Amino acid sequence: MIKNKTLFLVLSLLTPMVAFGASGVDGNGMLYGMSSIGVVVILFAIYALMRSSAAGGGHVSTASSSVSSSNYQASDFSASTVNDAIVRATNTSGEGFSGSDYSGGNDVFDDERDILMDHEYDGIQELNNKLPPWWVGLFYVTVIIGCIYPFAFHEDHEVMYQKEMAAADAKVKAFQEANGGAISEETVELLKDDAALTAGQATFVKNCVACHLADGGGLVGPNLTDKYWLHGGGIHNVFKTIKYGVPDKGMVSWKASLTPKEIQEVASFILVKLQGTTPANPKAPQGEEYTE
Repeated sequence: MIKNKTLFLVLSLLTPMVAFGASGVDGNGMLYGMSSIGVVVILFAIYALMRSSAAGGGHVSTASSSVSSSNYQASDFSASTVNDAIVRATNTSGEGFSGSDYSGGNDVFDDERDILMDHEYDGIQELNNKLPPWWVGLFYVTVIIGCIYPFAFHEDHEVMYQKEMAAADAKVKAFQEANGGAISEETVELLKDDAALTAGQATFVKNCVACHLADGGGLVGPNLTDKYWLHGGGIHNVFKTIKYGVPDKGMVSWKASLTPKEIQEVASFILVKLQGTTPANPKAPQGEEYTE
């Protein structure tokens, strides 16, 4: 037991020292500090189990020796224990029992009487039992940690917040660059390179031909090949119309299905490849003529 205690104390002292020393390497004191606290709590739990096991073993041996010294028979042990409890409950004199009055002996009762407190409530008295050492030790550790914590980790919280915000901003920017997330109806530009127009055509064929036909002549939706537009022409207006849709006309919003980059590509395809062409069966012009 002494060896276990020594090992526990050494680990309890070394764990915070190693953790806080490591925190100086990368500045993440919060992470290592909380890890050290967790390890210390686990160590106290292990120590508590060791103490509980040791206490349990001692209790069994004491009970066995008491039974042996009193010459109890195995069959009479349970009954004697009940009788002992009854005799104790009826004793109000404060004096110990003799062997004839109390066949179970008075060792345990005398020990309890030594720690019996003066007050009583409705005939019930209280024993002045001490808290287990492991519990008291754990309480002191939490008090010490609570005093150190605000000063040791206050600035680390701020630094950690700034680092996490910077990392989040970097991820957002990377995502926007990869998917055109920074493109809006105000900043969009007309694309004319073959790769972008090919991608825009693929998006158009997949999502737009049902209403506008493959050649853009119009079916349910308007003709996309002439210069007349219901909601304005040009890259900014066409991008906005595709992005937000026209619910009252039956055109859905595509901002949830297409990335800003894809909307830019399909809008550019319409304006570069479909505008000015002659579809097989064009729909009559709708809206107003648009000029740049």
